[in-house]
Amino acid sequence: KENDFIYIGSGAQKSTPLNIPGIEAKGVLDPLEFLFRVKQGQETGIGQNVIIIGGGNTAMDAARTAVRLVGKNGKVTIVYRRTIRQMPADMGEIRAVLDEGVEVIELAGPVEVVVKDGKANALRCIRMKTGEKDVSERLSVKEISGSQMDIPADTIIPAIGQMLNIDFLDEEMLKTSNGSYATRIHGVYIGGDAMRGAATAIKAIGDGRKAAEEILRNAGLMPQKDVPAGRQAHDFRELIIKRTQRVYGPEPVEALIKKPDDFSMVSGTLDENEAVVEAGRCLWCDELCSICTTVCPNLTLQTYIVDPGVFPVGKIIFDGENHRLEVTGFFEIRQKYQILHFADWCNECGNCVTFCPTSGAPFKEKPHVYLDKTAFETEKDGFFAERTAEGLSIKTFHDGQCYGLTKTANRYIFSSDHFKIEMDASNIEIREIENISGLAFEADLSVGMRMKLILEGLDRMGGF
Repeated sequence: KENDFIYIGSGAQKSTPLNIPGIEAKGVLDPLEFLFRVKQGQETGIGQNVIIIGGGNTAMDAARTAVRLVGKNGKVTIVYRRTIRQMPADMGEIRAVLDEGVEVIELAGPVEVVVKDGKANALRCIRMKTGEKDVSERLSVKEISGSQMDIPADTIIPAIGQMLNIDFLDEEMLKTSNGSYATRIHGVYIGGDAMRGAATAIKAIGDGRKAAEEILRNAGLMPQKDVPAGRQAHDFRELIIKRTQRVYGPEPVEALIKKPDDFSMVSGTLDENEAVVEAGRCLWCDELCSICTTVCPNLTLQTYIVDPGVFPVGKIIFDGENHRLEVTGFFEIRQKYQILHFADWCNECGNCVTFCPTSGAPFKEKPHVYLDKTAFETEKDGFFAERTAEGLSIKTFHDGQCYGLTKTANRYIFSSDHFKIEMDASNIEIREIENISGLAFEADLSVGMRMKLILEGLDRMGGF
């Protein structure tokens, strides 16, 4: 079957191999195969003295499953080359492992599976010590010379990661660029665990939605927002007041294992009333965040209002005699409340970075607005705003060229050294194009669209 686009969401179905001597011995189990066999009620070959290698969620799943299989006289141990604090697993999973009696040996790096009569007999490890932070911002670990030790085991489950398992494509061709789900193969997109490695279901669901939107945009279609029926609108004041009140959620109820092979539900669920109360704790941060504006001592970060929507963008091509409009894509605004950064007032204290719930850097990432023209012309990385005789005006640099946008009573005037384009303020229809330089030019309207949003935000804020 022929398709215009293909999305790969096959998951990370293959365990990352641990390449140490003895790893092929009997008693060494693949973690995904082990979990699958338990789920299917099949024989696993697990013994009574089990070691799990790794610190991710799959390692925690394997450990908690093994606890239920080894019996009262069995033992399950997790071996991890870093510390518990550095484990990538969810903290709730780590706590559950410890509560269920699993021993965790930290700072132990596996170097060999000790084999006796063809079977795993122990895991040989070397002690590690923490050092400086590595490229992943985690503390690096180094081996301690002469500190090898053997940990007895009849079953070893190396759960050190998962990887894509598509053997008919070169994995390098499935790499993506930051912020995009498009691979290096035209028309092929990828997401979920297949792209990022083992993660959560909600991240995979989010990838699917975002990839679908990207595919629609690349197909020249405008994604439609599916707002749930009956969703209540919230104004700015209501959203701000809601976040001033801290309401704690109910403590989760988790049952202890009643018997060695107890696979019944551990985490309890909410009843209908509890679920309604829990949902009511939502701060609607998809509509308004603005936390950075509340922690900035210089009032550098300010909330402004725009009208959400999907807008076509393109360019006007003027050949010296005639002009034509060419649509090249779409520009989407999802949130009504946005943030401006008034660069003249910022001393880069870092408060906004510390408190940003999405680990962002608002003073770097938000649109910069300058009130000092000299600073704007020096930095060339934002917008200069001023009130002129014609109306509110802003300027910006793009690809080395300065653009201006002015809002009058009923017109927008978009200009550069080459052109002056007048548009109706009510519907952005082009009313007049003036060729200032007398040369052929291309006017990038995406620049004008971004300027229009910033200008409207400034206008609504007042003070200009």
